[in-house]
Amino acid sequence: MEIGILTQGYVRSDSTAQDRIRDVVAEARYADEMGLAAFGVSEQHFKFPVNSTAPITTVMAAIAQATEQIKIVPGVVILPFHHPLTVAENWAAIDIISNGRLYFGVGKGNTPFTSDVYKVPLKDTVGKSDEALEIIVRSWTQDKFSFDGKFFQFPELSVCPKPTSRPHPPLGSAGNSIPAAKYAGDRKLGFMTGTLVDSWEDVGIWLDAYDEAWKTGKPIAEAAPDNTKSILVPGWVGDNFEEVRDQAGYGTMAYVNRYVEYKRVVAERAGTPNPTYGEGFLDNFKVIYDTMPNAFGTPDLVIEKLLRMKKMGFDRVDVTLDYATHEDILKCIKRLATEVVPALN
Repeated sequence: MEIGILTQGYVRSDSTAQDRIRDVVAEARYADEMGLAAFGVSEQHFKFPVNSTAPITTVMAAIAQATEQIKIVPGVVILPFHHPLTVAENWAAIDIISNGRLYFGVGKGNTPFTSDVYKVPLKDTVGKSDEALEIIVRSWTQDKFSFDGKFFQFPELSVCPKPTSRPHPPLGSAGNSIPAAKYAGDRKLGFMTGTLVDSWEDVGIWLDAYDEAWKTGKPIAEAAPDNTKSILVPGWVGDNFEEVRDQAGYGTMAYVNRYVEYKRVVAERAGTPNPTYGEGFLDNFKVIYDTMPNAFGTPDLVIEKLLRMKKMGFDRVDVTLDYATHEDILKCIKRLATEVVPALN
């Protein structure tokens, strides 16, 4: 099982967004030097001073240039917010810069507010994502094509450049629900899941739903199937619970609280209100530490948790490292690479 790193470019009160973007590139370079498997940033819009990675394409291009071996794994490109032809051009270039190291992770959206700003109704995100994926794959695999869909229409054209990876970079779809798992399996995409207020049992149910959907799934036209299963978990390797809490607990809880509110809004807009969703996790880092999939703890405890994920069938675990200082994040990357990863194989 592979271990990667993901960051949302969290901006501490003693830093700036400008410094944080530079730090993220340096952290990716160091993760590469330490032999970790993957590095990614998440596409987070309009959350300053919390996150700095909204320009995911630019940041990941810099990371592709600054590294040599590590996989480039966006976590994730939010397809409904972009024109797919632009996405195809930009990420083909990133695959070229990285010499074929791109694993193209996509998603349908991360906050109702962002969807409102981009004027993308939540009910349209699946349809727009389907059309976008078809266009991106055809852009990467066909010399010329036209498209006439519900959301996108254009005459015959040719997209340049094509990616280095042939027939195209592997494709993964993100989500943490049964519908999201079925969406990925039905289209024979890799499944990129994650946890914030979810139990080990929840994750197992999603994996079962994905595997079942995969059996009868049909790839997107011209797309190569991918069966990679990865999970994104918050984490920090420390000497004791207090150190982990001090380095990552406050930021993790703030993010969990925002996420719970987002999920409640989504449920209400879908006509299935769930006002108590996530109640037991609000402002309770100890519950997260003890009860959900994560990479928090001493090296031995983190190894135990990651081995459990390996047994569940995950091919890669991406650990969210944020909230601490840049220097401490580099130390944690080293501990993951030298004290945890060797015990997983």
